[in-house]
Amino acid sequence: MKNNKIGCIIQARVLSTRLPGKILLNGFDKPLLLHTIERLKKSKKINKIIVATTKLKIDNVIFNLCKKNNISVFRGHSTNLLNRYYNCAKKYKLGDIIRITSDCPLMDYKLVDTMIKKYQKINVDYFSNVHPATFPDGFDVEIFSYNALRKSFFSAKKNFQKEHVTPFIWDQPKKFSIQNYFYKKGKNLHNMFRLTLDYVEDYFVINQIYNALYPKNKYFSFDQILNYIKKNPQIMLNKSLIKVNWYKKHLKNLKTIKNKDTK
Repeated sequence: MKNNKIGCIIQARVLSTRLPGKILLNGFDKPLLLHTIERLKKSKKINKIIVATTKLKIDNVIFNLCKKNNISVFRGHSTNLLNRYYNCAKKYKLGDIIRITSDCPLMDYKLVDTMIKKYQKINVDYFSNVHPATFPDGFDVEIFSYNALRKSFFSAKKNFQKEHVTPFIWDQPKKFSIQNYFYKKGKNLHNMFRLTLDYVEDYFVINQIYNALYPKNKYFSFDQILNYIKKNPQIMLNKSLIKVNWYKKHLKNLKTIKNKDTK
């Protein structure tokens, strides 16, 4: 019998080369990591949410924060995220995995539910809005089967495939069935806004959005965020960082990501 348990694994660690401790920064009334989890808990499709952190001593703070707030937490490899995801999914006996990174504290649970519903309907191995990217950084959603994750774990050889979890799946279209989700037909928001958390400028933008929208509705939506930005364009101090992504240093290795996808 097929395992239909859907688990959301949120990768999280304290160390960050650009903004250390970024996920523990405050967003209105609590650390941004807790905001991310709070927003995803509203999902009607996710059966289990797990924070996957590392075994490093510095990440005890994440482990303790999760335990204090009754959040499931898994500790695994510090740099091999594919290993961490596989062992986490295996431990919790997940059938399908939603991959969310902790630098996406504005994630909209309605977007996640919409994509899960579509994923279940089309019955593919991998479904996302990142291949190619069609949403702003900060709203990356990847959904894949445990079997696809398992095959990747045992087959991926290159470091970037292990560090970023899903590139092995992307580059094996003959082994995996893959489809992409778009915001609206003919509209790509990826290069229009940046809503991820990687730099001080990103934190300023995210904090401004939380201070403005959270008091009125703590589950403010993706569209409400876009409307707020359109009315307050002056908050977008991270405009120059919109095209910054990890793809660029791996273009020679990635078969299905071209230079046009990084622009």
